[in-house]
Amino acid sequence: MYDLSGKIALVTGAAGKRGMGHAVALSLAQQGADVAVSDISLYGVRQTEDDRIEEWQGLKSTEAEIRALGQKGLAIEADVSSSKQVTEMVKQCITEFGKIDILVNNAGLVGPRPVPAIEVSDEDWNRVLAVNLTGTYLCSKAVAKSMIERGQGGKIVNFASIAGKAARPGLLSYCVSKFGVVGLTQVLALELAQYRIHVNAVCPGIIGTELLTEGASIRGDARSGISLEEAAAKSFARFLKDIPLGLIGQPEDVAKVVVFLASSESDYMTGQSINVSGGLLMCH
Repeated sequence: MYDLSGKIALVTGAAGKRGMGHAVALSLAQQGADVAVSDISLYGVRQTEDDRIEEWQGLKSTEAEIRALGQKGLAIEADVSSSKQVTEMVKQCITEFGKIDILVNNAGLVGPRPVPAIEVSDEDWNRVLAVNLTGTYLCSKAVAKSMIERGQGGKIVNFASIAGKAARPGLLSYCVSKFGVVGLTQVLALELAQYRIHVNAVCPGIIGTELLTEGASIRGDARSGISLEEAAAKSFARFLKDIPLGLIGQPEDVAKVVVFLASSESDYMTGQSINVSGGLLMCH
């Protein structure tokens, strides 16, 4: 559908088997791009029992899947909240591939279980902001510098959220970080347009990733006698009532929009934050 032949992409937060980063990396490879993938560790933040049974190896498995599609893959262990590690990640990618045409800032955290704003700890606040907002900024800055030096333009796609446009109670750190990503996307789009670097964002709604299951499990775990599976099922049922299309989104649904934004088909777009929510959010 899109021709990304000869393009080099860097996707952060791609170690989870059912994560959006993994889906984006494979979708870009399917369209002809060579893809470097990163995460805080080769195995990601968590490894579920299902992953262990299926012998999922985090970034190394994602890298292998990219190569199985006939493209070059590279797994890089990096913490996006660390300026030093981000600099090394970008350097390693450019050393291996010679350039970066596409950056997808997917790495992110939801944070602790829902908690009132006045009870959020300094530690949780700093951790979520450091990954979701500062991490997106650090990666964008490092890659944009390389794109400017090369002089061939580029595409940066940030992961915001519908929670970065319409606040959700109990998710202070997450909402603030994602509102920040929307603002960061607009400022970068304005400043980098002269270099033909397009900066856009996707705003996913309720997507069936590990993070969604974990969130439902955490909320349900506090209820005595309710299994994690039952808690997740009840949580999903509640979500469905609010989604006009009546479906929980899948990582691949978001990946399709990211690939569009990474392709030449979106060349007259910049500074946009696109909702991918099944109609859950329809404004701005």
